[in-house]
Amino acid sequence: MTWVGFSVFAIVTLFALLASGVWIAIALMTTGMTGLYLEGGTRTFLALGSISWNSINSFTLSPVPMFIVMGAVILRCGVAERFYAALATWMRVLPGGLLQSNIVACSVFAAASGSSVATAGTIGTVTIPELKRRGYDPGMIFGSLAAGGTLGILIPPSIVMIIYASLVDVSVAKLFMAGVVPGILLALVFMGYIAVRCTARRELAPVEETTERPSLRSLLDVLPLVSLILAVMGSIYLGWATATEAAAIGVLASLVIAALYGGLSWANLKQAHMEAVRTTCMVLVIVVAAQIFSHCLVYSGVSRSLTEYVISLQLPTFVLFLAIVALYILLGCLIDGASMMLLTLPVLFPIVVGAGFDLVWFGVVVVILIEIGMITPPIGLNLFVLHGMSGGTPYAAVARGALPYVVLMFAFLMLLWLVPDLALWLPAHVGGR
Repeated sequence: MTWVGFSVFAIVTLFALLASGVWIAIALMTTGMTGLYLEGGTRTFLALGSISWNSINSFTLSPVPMFIVMGAVILRCGVAERFYAALATWMRVLPGGLLQSNIVACSVFAAASGSSVATAGTIGTVTIPELKRRGYDPGMIFGSLAAGGTLGILIPPSIVMIIYASLVDVSVAKLFMAGVVPGILLALVFMGYIAVRCTARRELAPVEETTERPSLRSLLDVLPLVSLILAVMGSIYLGWATATEAAAIGVLASLVIAALYGGLSWANLKQAHMEAVRTTCMVLVIVVAAQIFSHCLVYSGVSRSLTEYVISLQLPTFVLFLAIVALYILLGCLIDGASMMLLTLPVLFPIVVGAGFDLVWFGVVVVILIEIGMITPPIGLNLFVLHGMSGGTPYAAVARGALPYVVLMFAFLMLLWLVPDLALWLPAHVGGR
């Protein structure tokens, strides 16, 4: 079978399985093993044990369960509600009022939880009823929460970044640092859009008359979450700790915060660790399946032949970049972010390396593309989460509210192409290991 024929077989088989509702891990593994059998019979299965072991026996992946525990503990100790209430007193003076609080709260909470869905869901639970009661436009409410929630996988610590680092063998610390400036800038872009839109149409965000003023008490409610982020990321940026060691520091700090807020109970600890086990097992199974699929592509010669073919076309690097963006946006409408990355990287990695793209910069690009997928219908996880807690708002209205932010993120990708130092400057100038 030629590499083109094998590629068609693999794509058709994979998407047929996905369309039938099979889990992404099973679809990847079935396609990979079927392809290996067709190429070399059952003897090709002898390598699967080593591939599986080498895939998960990775020190790079060890922070994943600890960051999940850290985020889960924070979710349950009551810090989110008090943090948002305190933040609102400082942010309501800006154009857009409490909509601006959504973006800032999501940005900060994203750095504590590392999960977009958890960020959107947690802040949404606190804010949606209150903003509806105050008369804010539903599209602006859900759009700001959906977009703000996506920052959970760009502003470190990020579980998706850890998985990417393990797949392409780059430093997790450098990848974390590369996400900081783009994450902050993207949050500012979102806030700027809200300010302009709400200034042009004041009915979208009613001006609130309130005697409540920022106070030392409200500042104290903001400090615990900010301190957690500084403890985790500061130890990495200063070169004092690896990502794994920083994750352990984060777990300890989250337990201290939970104790201070009265949320350090056995039930909360048990639930946090159960979530860590479930999520980590899911991630590792998908990683193993993706590696088997990748081995199939290498063994059959597809990876080498496709790379040689793409390079022989001598496409301008910008055209290749646009093609990758189009691929991820298309897949993002159908597949969740982590699975999309694990599905595409085995094919794209040699092409990206051959084109001379910086792998740290490309990691930030991939994360932003995954963010776009999370708020792009029909399979936008953040949209589904927010629709579930919307109290009857149509899914189409939630999706329409998020659409302007999709455009903003696409424009930001173009800026990142023109100015790659937005992602690369900090890793080049700040310590980390």
